[in-house]
Amino acid sequence: MRKKFFFALLSVVCFSWRASAQSSLLATLNHEGTISTYYGSSALQEAYNAADHGDVITLSSGSFLGTDIKKAITLRGAGMTVDTVAHTEPTVISSNFNIDVSDTLSHRLTMEGIYSNQTVTVSTLKNAMFLKCRFKDVNYNSNSSTMKDLNFIHCRIAEGFNLATNCSASFLNCVVMNPYQGNSNNSVFSFTNCYVNNSELQHSEYKNCIINKNNTGFSTTTFYNNLWLTSNSNIACPNKTNVTISPDDERVSFLNVAYNDDNDYQLTDAVRTLIKGTDGTEVGIHGGSLPYDPTPTNPQITKFNVAAKSTADGKLSVDIEVNSAN
Repeated sequence: MRKKFFFALLSVVCFSWRASAQSSLLATLNHEGTISTYYGSSALQEAYNAADHGDVITLSSGSFLGTDIKKAITLRGAGMTVDTVAHTEPTVISSNFNIDVSDTLSHRLTMEGIYSNQTVTVSTLKNAMFLKCRFKDVNYNSNSSTMKDLNFIHCRIAEGFNLATNCSASFLNCVVMNPYQGNSNNSVFSFTNCYVNNSELQHSEYKNCIINKNNTGFSTTTFYNNLWLTSNSNIACPNKTNVTISPDDERVSFLNVAYNDDNDYQLTDAVRTLIKGTDGTEVGIHGGSLPYDPTPTNPQITKFNVAAKSTADGKLSVDIEVNSAN
């Protein structure tokens, strides 16, 4: 059910408006039940500066200046794609940002519905959750960075994901381009129902994935029911539940291409008949118990209008519409 909330004629006390207040860019900060609002391209920065661990920042569609993240907050956007049903456009973080959240905190960092075409650099991060986000490149600050138990669901990594030494990350129904281990003996990846490109990882696991890499894998990595785009038929793994197909085969030519945000990785019937996942559903991002869906689970700000000036009695007309799929 979609819910709509309208707030009009809000009282303004000692209120001083700047030009940015008329902008459609909006960030709200929920701190212990108290809601604060910020406007304009710097709204994320201002909301973050006022936030504490455990707080929730919600962003409208639009492009926001980035900020380094050192607090275990929940950051929610309107999505990483144009949503014609919810009538929302992506929430874009337009600049590089660093993540350095202490691994001793009781709260954890959560990000959902964010689009970034910049570099995200991680110094310290543990048990974080990324939902329905699109990142260009995720890298470590140094090979001694802490990247422990990172979880990605319905995300897209467009260029690369570099995991530091003695670290771990899991991906569920994601598109992951060029994953890399800082140390192949101590860094562990887990992929379930993913599309993984140019992957050459040890001591990791692939299950129900599409692997686009013309090699034979490693015996230290486990592979279960994967469709492997490779010209090598002898896969180096203990089980024989994988299917190989030449990347030049016309049936999979649409999968053997450079990354594109518009590629939905929907399998044709000809590909679905080649192999099933361990659960009997199709391999790749649209299979499994949680098929890929880029729509955020959190409420999305779909409309935000502010009157040009307040009324004579000090009231200002504000119209906010929020859609929720829940």
